[in-house]
Amino acid sequence: MSKVSCTHCNLEFDEEVMIKEKDENGRQLYFCCKGCQGVYHLLNEEGLGTFYDKLGDTELQPATQSSEDLEKLDLEGFKNKYITTRNDGLQEIYLIIEGIHCSACVWLNEKVLHKTDGIIEASINYTNNKAKVVWDPEVIPLSKIIETI
Repeated sequence: MSKVSCTHCNLEFDEEVMIKEKDENGRQLYFCCKGCQGVYHLLNEEGLGTFYDKLGDTELQPATQSSEDLEKLDLEGFKNKYITTRNDGLQEIYLIIEGIHCSACVWLNEKVLHKTDGIIEASINYTNNKAKVVWDPEVIPLSKIIETI
C-alpha cells in the first residue's frame, strides 16, 4: 500500500482510502476527508490558494468542535463574562486559538475572517496565539465566528 499526503492537511494516509480528484490542470489531488476537500475548494474559490505555498510541509490537525459547544458561546452568561460591547454597539473578544503552527495559519485565519460579513477587525498574534476579533452582533453571532476559525 502506498502512502500519499492529503492535499489540504498534509497528513499521510493509504492511497486507497483517499478521496481522489483532478484539478483544472490535471494534477491529482488527494483528500483524507470531505472536510479537507471542502476547505481546499473554499480557499481556492475565494482566491486564498496561496495558503498552501505558505503552509509548505506543515501538517494540520483536523478541527474538533461540536455544534452544541458553539451554541453555548451565544448565551448571555458567556457574553457577559467574555465579550465587551463597545460604545458603537460592536462587540470585541480576545481568544486563544489552539493549533496555530505557523505564520500560514495566522494568515489564513485573518484572511477568512476579514472576508466574513459582520467582522470588522481580526488580528492574531503568532507568538501567543491570541486573537482579537471585533464584530457586529446584528450581522454575525460569536458561534459563527468560532466555527469559521
